[in-house]
Amino acid sequence: MTTIHIEEELNLDKTHFKTMEEFQLYLIMREKEQSEDYCLSDAHKRILDDRVAEADSNPDNYITYQEFKDSFKEK
Repeated sequence: MTTIHIEEELNLDKTHFKTMEEFQLYLIMREKEQSEDYCLSDAHKRILDDRVAEADSNPDNYITYQEFKDSFKEK
């Protein structure tokens, strides 16, 4: 068993998880419940804007979201 210490106060309702996946899902669901006031930082917005601009200027270097989803079905 590994013990992880996080100095930030998380105020978790649940503190015992069978797997890391269960813990991740818990955190995701918790974040969704609290995301009403959440917004991206200016730095994150710039990163996304840069990536969109790069994709727009080089459309042949990327696949569509549908192509990405379909690639999982092929395997």
